[in-house]
Order: sequence, then structure tokens, then C-alpha cells
Amino acid sequence: MKLLEEKVLQEGIAVNENILKVDSFINHQIDPVLMKAIGEDFADHFKDCGITKVVTIESSGIAPAFSTALAMQAPLLILKKSPSKVLNENMYQTIVTSYTKGASYELTLASHLISEHCPRILFPRRTMC
Repeated sequence: MKLLEEKVLQEGIAVNENILKVDSFINHQIDPVLMKAIGEDFADHFKDCGITKVVTIESSGIAPAFSTALAMQAPLLILKKSPSKVLNENMYQTIVTSYTKGASYELTLASHLISEHCPRILFPRRTMC
């Protein structure tokens, strides 16, 4: 997406080879025009894939994932990074490492949220069509 590329070149800061600081338009401050364009671009790119859910991690990906889910008219699922007192059974879990925090997290999602038969899930950097 050209608009995102331009924004990264103008405002992104490469902290090191693994971390790109984007707090001026995705993290601490969100550029709604850019998020809308990202959502529309993802929706257009995956329009023929039959996506039924959009998934992201409780992180900077929430804003673009929300815009994508809105454009696709699909529910947005957010994988939680913190343990929950109400979510303790019938769940999916996996471990991920955060380069920015230097820590690993156990991501959790209630299994009933994707219990439909063979859902088509859009999870950035993992979805192929």
C-alpha cells in the first residue's frame, strides 16, 4: 500500500533491524484516514478469499485490524496477552515474543469465537489466498 509506505518513510523511525517506531500514526496517535485506507486495501486484496473473521493481537495492530474488519463487514477477534479470570477453559493459546517489550506472551482466545465450521480467518502475515 503506497500511502502506508509513504507514511513510514516520512514518520517511521527505525530503532533497530527488528523495530520500526510508528507511534505518530499507529500506536500512541492514530491516523484515521490512513487506517481507513489500510482497511479498504486489505478488504480489496482479500475480497475473493471468503474471509469470515479478522484476527489481531492486543497491540498496535488493533486500529488497522478494526478498519479491515469494518471494510470486510466481518467480526474482529483480539487475542489477549494477559491472563483472564473469566477465560479459563475452552480456549486456544500460543506463545509469541515481542521485540519491542523483550518479553514473551501467552496469547489467548475463547474457542467458541471461531467454532463455526472451517472459518476463513484473516490474520496479518499468516493469511494466504
